Amino acid sequence: MAGLMAATALAPSGDGYRAMLDPAWEIWGPAGGYIAAIALRAVRERAAEGHRPASLMGQFVRVAKPGAIDVAVEAVKEGGSALYLVTLAQEGRPVFLAQIWTTKRSEASLSVTPVMPNVPAPEALRGQDELLVERGIAWNRFWGNLEGRPVHFRLAEDPPAPVPSQRRWLRFRDWVGEGTPSETAGDEAAGDPFLDAMRTALLIDLGIWPGHWHRLQENADYQAPSLDLTVYFHGSGPAGDWLLSDADSDVSGNGLISGRVRIWSRDGRALATGSGHCLVTRPRG
Repeated sequence: MAGLMAATALAPSGDGYRAMLDPAWEIWGPAGGYIAAIALRAVRERAAEGHRPASLMGQFVRVAKPGAIDVAVEAVKEGGSALYLVTLAQEGRPVFLAQIWTTKRSEASLSVTPVMPNVPAPEALRGQDELLVERGIAWNRFWGNLEGRPVHFRLAEDPPAPVPSQRRWLRFRDWVGEGTPSETAGDEAAGDPFLDAMRTALLIDLGIWPGHWHRLQENADYQAPSLDLTVYFHGSGPAGDWLLSDADSDVSGNGLISGRVRIWSRDGRALATGSGHCLVTRPRG
């Protein structure tokens, strides 16, 4: 199973790039956050030295398929801050459209710092894999890419959790120690703001659906693929390995699920904040 670095690798192709979508990163198709991570990696190739991601706003036009995907990056504005339009397409049809801002500016501003939720450290919590086995639940192979430690493990038939947010520590299996990537990730990943942004964007997209079912009182017989995704990156230094996802979805209905997610570092820094809509669909057959 390829880690995130290998699964988002880009090869030059014409005026852009080509990536190979790895089936191991599928949920109801290639995960939306995985697609967004590829877009961020493509901008990393074009951005000027010293730039970091500031925001991403993306639209999931259609469900991607495993295999080759073409990536085009257009610079709309460059300078101290830059804006890029990114299109991921298969067979000439767009799959994902994104606007990504980057910046190298770091002027001081009056500090307003959010407070991280008071949760146990990951070492004090049971692993998600163990809990699923205990409950006799088969898990999607997507989760072979991540190690999870939920603060409150809850299924729809369980009593409500003490807090409405779904909170869990997550670590990519190709990152080890204090944010140091494993050999499969490559030394380039340590502390790179674009590669940290790829992880946080992926986790924000991933958190919206769990934030929804964490609130439910009965099992959902539907799916909810991502319709759009907005992420604000806070530029607060290297992310580290364990990341806390604080996800909630307190609005749903009329075929849409809305969610918001914040990703925290182990030492209490807000790394990224995001939101998105999911479109309710019924499985075929």
